[in-house]
Amino acid sequence: MSSGETVAGGKPGIARADVAAPSGRMVRPEFTGSAREYFRIWIVNLFFTLITLGIYSAWAKVRKKRYFYGCTRIDGDSFDYFGSPKVILKGRIVAVIVFVTYAFASELYPPAAFAFWGLTVLILPWLVVRAFMFNARNSAYRGLRFDFTATTGQAARLYLGRFLVVILTLGLAFPWFMARQKEFVVSNHTFGKTGFGCEIHAGEFFGFYLLGGLIVMGLAVPPMIMMGAAMATDFLPEAFSWAGVVVPMVLFYAAYAVGYAFIQARTTNLMWNGTYGPGVRFASSLAAARLARLYIGNVVAIVASVGMLIPWAVIRMLRYRLENFSMIVEEETPHEASPELERVGAAGQELGDIFNLDLGI
Repeated sequence: MSSGETVAGGKPGIARADVAAPSGRMVRPEFTGSAREYFRIWIVNLFFTLITLGIYSAWAKVRKKRYFYGCTRIDGDSFDYFGSPKVILKGRIVAVIVFVTYAFASELYPPAAFAFWGLTVLILPWLVVRAFMFNARNSAYRGLRFDFTATTGQAARLYLGRFLVVILTLGLAFPWFMARQKEFVVSNHTFGKTGFGCEIHAGEFFGFYLLGGLIVMGLAVPPMIMMGAAMATDFLPEAFSWAGVVVPMVLFYAAYAVGYAFIQARTTNLMWNGTYGPGVRFASSLAAARLARLYIGNVVAIVASVGMLIPWAVIRMLRYRLENFSMIVEEETPHEASPELERVGAAGQELGDIFNLDLGI
């Protein structure tokens, strides 16, 4: 696991495009939606989800996805989402039953929590595969559906076997694991029958995480010193004593946002710049400083508006990401539709959501 290790995820028959080659037609995605349009969808979804005690959330999810898919255009065509609200609702019911069972069992018999999480670890690879498969098979572009072709065994080698390395190294191998995870997700997606490949230099991930950690530490130390000084002395009047804790905490979270934005921008760029397919490659040029300003500005706007500016923040972030993403078409390649795809339930995706498992890239 050297710093110069390359994570190669190319499928057989997929030639690696030269990322430095200037030739090719550059295609940038276009987002045609607006914060005002999405606000109307969001507020209606929120209202009906609340009055139906969460039942409508499945329809809200489909409505939201169809809006974003339909408003995202590449080379003149938009995406389609075919997810069924009823299938998603069934998945959510399963997820809620599992969660309630866990909550009651751990309350009545605390050791049961360890057995539950042990079982969760064992089925995690299956959850991952089913979640990605459900989302991919219900997404389409120009009439061709996407697919996710990884097996549960392949997911187990990554999420169990390689994550064990992270534990044994006390977290030092986490950047290497994240490089592997992103490569696994990208290289196992297909567009019709056309596969993708991905090459990520794990050593660069180490550098990004190290610098991101140093940024957080460098920006967070002064607020922590301020907090300690405010709590140890009577520097502030009693009426404003809360400021000695709140202000440093806000500055600390701002420091975290800056470090997080740096890691997200650099790793996302590295991942997409290393992704390719037959006759096509991808590029990303997110700027860490701009991303940090978006994170902080969005949080401030959402708090100040008591949540009413969430749609504006979502559209703002999505638009920036799409503006800095491009597809370089070097050769027009025909794509074939996959054979009839087996229907996949949404239980894996909904279990991942309810237990806050980050399965994406």
